[in-house]
Amino acid sequence: MASFQNSEYGIGCICALPLEMAALQAMLDEVHEKPAWQYSHDSNNYTLGKIGPHNVAIVCLPAGVYGTTSATKIATQMLSSFPSIKFALMVGIGGGVPSTANDIRLGDVVVSKPKGNSSGVIQYDYGKAVRGELISAGVLDKPPQHLLTAVARLDAEHLTYGSNKVAEYVSDMLRRFPNMTRFASPGSQNDHLYRADYEHVGDGTTCDECDKSHLVDRSARNIDQPQIFYGTIGSGNQVIKDGVKRDKLAKQKEILCFEMEAAGLMDILPCLVIRGICDYADSHKNKIWQEYAAATAAAYAKELLYSLPNRPVSPCFSELWEREGSLRSGPSFKSGASFGSESTLVENLNAQLQAQAQDSTTLPSRTFMITSRLYPKEDISLASFIADRRYPNQDALVVTSANSTPDKVLNISLEEGRDYSITSDKNFSQYVGTQTTKDSSLKKAMSKLFLKPMFQVDGEMQVFAEESRVYTLRQPQALFQRMYEDPDTRKRLQSFCSKSKKVHFITGFRTLVNARFMGKEKRAPQFSRLPPKLAGDPLYQTTGERIYAICYRKVNLRRLNSKDGDGILNSESDWKGFWEEVRGSGEPDEKVAEEISAEISSEDETAGGDNWTYPAEGGNEVWIGLQ
Repeated sequence: MASFQNSEYGIGCICALPLEMAALQAMLDEVHEKPAWQYSHDSNNYTLGKIGPHNVAIVCLPAGVYGTTSATKIATQMLSSFPSIKFALMVGIGGGVPSTANDIRLGDVVVSKPKGNSSGVIQYDYGKAVRGELISAGVLDKPPQHLLTAVARLDAEHLTYGSNKVAEYVSDMLRRFPNMTRFASPGSQNDHLYRADYEHVGDGTTCDECDKSHLVDRSARNIDQPQIFYGTIGSGNQVIKDGVKRDKLAKQKEILCFEMEAAGLMDILPCLVIRGICDYADSHKNKIWQEYAAATAAAYAKELLYSLPNRPVSPCFSELWEREGSLRSGPSFKSGASFGSESTLVENLNAQLQAQAQDSTTLPSRTFMITSRLYPKEDISLASFIADRRYPNQDALVVTSANSTPDKVLNISLEEGRDYSITSDKNFSQYVGTQTTKDSSLKKAMSKLFLKPMFQVDGEMQVFAEESRVYTLRQPQALFQRMYEDPDTRKRLQSFCSKSKKVHFITGFRTLVNARFMGKEKRAPQFSRLPPKLAGDPLYQTTGERIYAICYRKVNLRRLNSKDGDGILNSESDWKGFWEEVRGSGEPDEKVAEEISAEISSEDETAGGDNWTYPAEGGNEVWIGLQ
């Protein structure tokens, strides 16, 4: 079997069930050796191979574990070990929504297709219902443009020639793997669609006891092959087994298929969802179509990959990442380590990486403010409200923290996958020097994290960490609304806001694990004459996970029942008028708090000191130094 570096795999394929993974593995043109290495926290078990011109990494959710949260963890771990993966195919089975407009049958394939602001996948159990209508919270990321172009081209080809290669690929799979006879089609005689309001009869998995007079009358198809449908897929953490509920949800959002994992991927990794239809998401569910549906989905994925042009991984990027892998397995760096001849290689690779970033048209995806010191991760929590960005661990209203008093802790819990994501990237994870030769302000901001106040960096510096992580709220505005709807949380938040003219909401932060600082230091001018024993030794190394940059969104405060129209409390005069009219009248603090409502901005905060564009893995980011 052929062996490739991790960085040579550009496409991830994620399955929820072993039978889905089996079908996808059977579609491989080549099977490769196992990965050369994986991150220590990556517990996935991969099958590597090639379909058409593409190297793919296939992974399956743990046995018995389903839902959007599990998919999020799988994708996050995959990205840490396979950094070149730019998008994923979520391939497997789902429940179809047949209708007059879309004559979906068992064994057909539904492919997610963006429409308007929708990514083609909607998380139907994340949001709220207003007058019985589903109002989804937030928008999931769309698949990349070149993948959508390939999907459109394949759709056009099918329309032109009136056929696809799904049946052909399934037949070839059955020929190559004689033990996979269960993956053959059960036949149209076993495809039964009952009226939505007719419940299954009996405890068995077959419909032998069901009244056939309640079957929907459908004409036979002219062509004996699975059909491909493109549209919106509903994703959630619960199985839909109710025909009436199915049709109600589908009608509101034009959903063609229901499944349980895709929404957990979309904000972590751009994803196209491919689902073979194994049932009709009603009470008549059974498993006899699951294997064949998994095979048709895998066959469509193969046909798509054959039509998708290969986009080679940048040699610079591959070299950097594989070098990091060797560094992890080699000896650890010590304080004051000598750069020696390594410095030249590092500088060359860094220059290539920076040039590549300059050529990119990717817009900044996040705005992070570099902190004034390294904070233990336990001291700061996501979704916290703070009054002073200089001290994010003080006077904060937090979701959870071991160091906060009960009156400062909000009555809400955050769940990984549903509310926030954790990803690993390559910032400071490889032996690459921070570019500071021509940018003294960035040098000053970064060295401030590691060195004592009386020291500063002289010349180049380098930062290395065992791992760099990014913690991000998936849908900040939706989460804020959920928090604000809780009476106790709203009361505490209003009270907190009434005492602070500026309030900031933490939507993400960056961390370093066991970071090391390397560079030549000198004493700052104001401390140059201090005796050595008073100056102390510079801090070169940290232990544990430390926060070094935070992403904020402004909390917009608004006074209720304002006589002057909008009532936004932005300026000093706005606050002065508020205090004089409400607090000045002798009203208690509780009454003052009730006079304020709050909402968070839709954009990250950018006000601060110097700023730099940093070439991060997911696109350039804006890093800002605090004033």
